Amino acid sequence: EKVAIHFDINNNPNNFFNKNVFVFGIPVMMMLFQLFVCVIIGLSDKDKEANKKMESVLNWIIPILTIMLYITTLGYALNFDLDIRKIVMAILGVMYIIMGNYIPKTKGENYIHFSFIKNKNIPEKEIEKIKRILGYIFIINGIMFIISTFFTPTISVILVCLLIIEIICTDVYAYSSAKKGE
Repeated sequence: EKVAIHFDINNNPNNFFNKNVFVFGIPVMMMLFQLFVCVIIGLSDKDKEANKKMESVLNWIIPILTIMLYITTLGYALNFDLDIRKIVMAILGVMYIIMGNYIPKTKGENYIHFSFIKNKNIPEKEIEKIKRILGYIFIINGIMFIISTFFTPTISVILVCLLIIEIICTDVYAYSSAKKGE
């Protein structure tokens, strides 16, 4: 009657949903979330033609994650021997590699998450540099996420923390560039 929907780093379930809520509610919730993401992406991109590939990547992330994680969770509920951490880290690794490949190829600053650099007097060259740095960060961390599946769970935690630190450092760099541009 209960389906595990969250697991700790050691593959132990620590949060459960009612079976009916999981089977019917999660797909509906994810569909609504996908609709929200598509609307936001559609409204925010001013250069649709130039960023078409990145928009496709972003539009496919939630459906692919939903299907893969839904099947994995059902498999676990049906007593298949699955290591959720390894599956999630591999999926995230591939996702980060794909996004890291496309971030530097986007036009403007639409696909970098630094809202404070929009409408600033930052040279295009500097924005391109920030996107390239983010692309490298995503690709390198994606590869490391995949490699971490062969090691202990602690390595995965360290890599996720490292990614957070790297993104914060990139934010600080972008913010200082924005301040210089004012």
